[in-house]
Amino acid sequence: MLGVERGLVKLEPYNDKWSKLFDKERELLSSQLKDLIVEIEHVGSTSIEGLFAKPIIDIAIGISSFDVITELKEKTKQLGYIEVPVSIDGKHVFARYKEKKITHFLHVMMYNHNLWVDQISFRNYLRSTPDAKIEYIKLKEELANKYPNDVISYTKEKKKFVDNILKRSKKS
Repeated sequence: MLGVERGLVKLEPYNDKWSKLFDKERELLSSQLKDLIVEIEHVGSTSIEGLFAKPIIDIAIGISSFDVITELKEKTKQLGYIEVPVSIDGKHVFARYKEKKITHFLHVMMYNHNLWVDQISFRNYLRSTPDAKIEYIKLKEELANKYPNDVISYTKEKKKFVDNILKRSKKS
């Protein structure tokens, strides 16, 4: 089943349906946002085969300029997305819900700028480095058990690992 209630941490084993759900959403987003965006990528744990994940489809959307953000907000709203306040400069986040559960996140950022490059580098490194993927699975399970009702602490505690992977990915 896709979706997690806001604030909760619930991990599920990898499900190959996640990539199909992403493909379906990419088609929809591409058809509705094609003039506003440069690229759409499946990111986050649901994009990495074999990784345990919160069953939420994370989608990175690359744009060439924040001049399009007002129109993009309007069009994503028509698709059922709600903007989520974030405190990261250069990034807008939108969520779609089904029955009070978040099913999709859109991470809108400048294409090929630092945030974009980091998101794609992290995903690609875990896809190609089995030891790092196993290490991440163990960390996620430990943190999910420690913070089942606190997604903010869960995410903060993963940051050190993510930063370490980004350093490793830049060396390889």
